[in-house]
Amino acid sequence: MGTEAAQEIYRQRTATAEFPNAGCRNRGLHQFGVRGLLKAKAVSLLHALVHNFQRTLDLKGQLQAKFS
Repeated sequence: MGTEAAQEIYRQRTATAEFPNAGCRNRGLHQFGVRGLLKAKAVSLLHALVHNFQRTLDLKGQLQAKFS
């Protein structure tokens, strides 16, 4: 954190890591309800898919509002 480059990377963390984590928590992912690496990976991928789909819908709405 001592260099300017490290501080810039840390500033970008909010947009890249914290926002998806907060979304998963808001959708109920506090603890995995399954056992095993394969099942936990499946749950994680489903949450990632939901996050990406939600972002797509949000961006589409913003784009339509901009050109309406």
